[in-house]
Amino acid sequence: MAFPILAVGWAAHDDLLFVRLAAEIGMGHWLGNYNELTHAKGVGYPLFLLLNHATALPLKFSEHALYLASAAFFAHTAGQMLRSRPLALVLFAVVAFQPAAWLEQSGGRVMREGIYVSQTLLLLTLGLRCWVLAATQALPATQLRAQWRPLLAMGLVGGWFWLTREEGVWLLPALTLLLAYWLWAQRHALRRQWRAALAFAALPIAVATVMVGAVNTTNYAVYGVFRNNDFRSSDFLGGYGALTRIRHDHWQRYVPFPKDARERAYAMSAAARELKPYFEGDGGEFWRQGGCAQTQTSPCPEILSGWFMWALRRAVATTGHYQSAQEAQSFYRRLAAEIDAGCRQHPDDCLPPRATMVPPWHEGYALDAIKASGQVFWTLATLDHATLKPYHSVGQPLHLRLFEVVTNGPIAPMADTPPLEVDLTSPRDTFRLQLAQWIATAMSKASAVALPMAFALWSLWTVVLIVRRRMPDVTWMLAASLAAALATRIALLGFLEATSIPSNYILYLYPAVPLSLAFPVVVLWSVAQRLKSRKNSGHNAATA
Repeated sequence: MAFPILAVGWAAHDDLLFVRLAAEIGMGHWLGNYNELTHAKGVGYPLFLLLNHATALPLKFSEHALYLASAAFFAHTAGQMLRSRPLALVLFAVVAFQPAAWLEQSGGRVMREGIYVSQTLLLLTLGLRCWVLAATQALPATQLRAQWRPLLAMGLVGGWFWLTREEGVWLLPALTLLLAYWLWAQRHALRRQWRAALAFAALPIAVATVMVGAVNTTNYAVYGVFRNNDFRSSDFLGGYGALTRIRHDHWQRYVPFPKDARERAYAMSAAARELKPYFEGDGGEFWRQGGCAQTQTSPCPEILSGWFMWALRRAVATTGHYQSAQEAQSFYRRLAAEIDAGCRQHPDDCLPPRATMVPPWHEGYALDAIKASGQVFWTLATLDHATLKPYHSVGQPLHLRLFEVVTNGPIAPMADTPPLEVDLTSPRDTFRLQLAQWIATAMSKASAVALPMAFALWSLWTVVLIVRRRMPDVTWMLAASLAAALATRIALLGFLEATSIPSNYILYLYPAVPLSLAFPVVVLWSVAQRLKSRKNSGHNAATA
């Protein structure tokens, strides 16, 4: 509670958008009048903001309370798996005091990562409880009767998780690994009770699908399109992919639609020509300058990819095609069809058809992604050096007031707020901030050593299991699920860093921070227990 909200009032595509969507839902307007931002972000976080507003609790108090509950649930489950209450206590202490929650860019802002970190921890923990902890205790039918509540909870959290951010597939490898372990443990009973096994595995997916379908149906009823996010829709991906399939005269990193490609698009498509005044005018220049300034890129003659998707949507809006969701949908389909038709007439000017925001492959991407993943790993290992800084809210007074109302405050003051004549800072808060910085520094230094060491030990542990042809136990599965989630998140951000947008950023790593702190504890504890067991066995043998 010593850390106020960093209100970024100018962030119309992020912080301010979430606050505005929550306000619209609260006023009974669902997501408000339709425009290019209505379905740009998932509804999971605005719904949480609205629910929290009804409680009158400060937003950061609620976010941290949810996180601490998730940390306790994870620590309790891990303690049960490893049969150790002291381990559960150590894990909870390490995960609860993770310092990323105190950094202004990750924990301070009104961003969906504030709940995404808890959703990640909850979803992985539920997977461990349902598919590993009780995997060999009973037949599938018996387990289904005993575990239907955790399975239902997994589906609810999974649906909420999917509706919060767009890259929810990053947890899929870890969850698939857990499900595979359950199927292996039940392999002898699958033939006799395959229906119960299918229901056990499918129940969370069915519940999550119903949740997502409910949001899609609401959007269809209000706006006429069955979706929860435009960046998952075939029409927007088709239009975006069509523009980025046009060949460039000179390849430039992070540039999906340069001047020469735009000229070819204008020649091919009447829909593309409608966008020309915006891209070649002040609108395009605005997005070029914004991306170049935020990434400190120079020279920077084009709109960068992290900003191009917003520039495209704004360009379509200025032509009047965001008056309704169906009109926008129709425009993107027409744009894709016209570009694809032009490419069939001029095949040398185009790459193969595509409907994705992933950039066309470049020969240097593989090595660049590996290097970038190493840099992302180091940022995670050091927790970005976990330096706590004073911060100030920015934006127009009206926007900041909206932040304060929706989040129940308090928000950090603006930089130009006149200081009080008397310093009213409580000594308690000063001490708390000093203690937080000490904890953050200590954790950063410890993690920088412990995380690489844990990955090395876990890899050696895995090799030994393979060489000895031993099936993994629940201890290895706990460590492996954490390792899989961490590796997937790091690889994803490394790929994005190399190909699309600067992603070596603590905000994007925030959901993985608790896992990165828990992983060394689990691995080192398991190794120590095995060494202790061997030592005791050797001592007993010698005594005998």
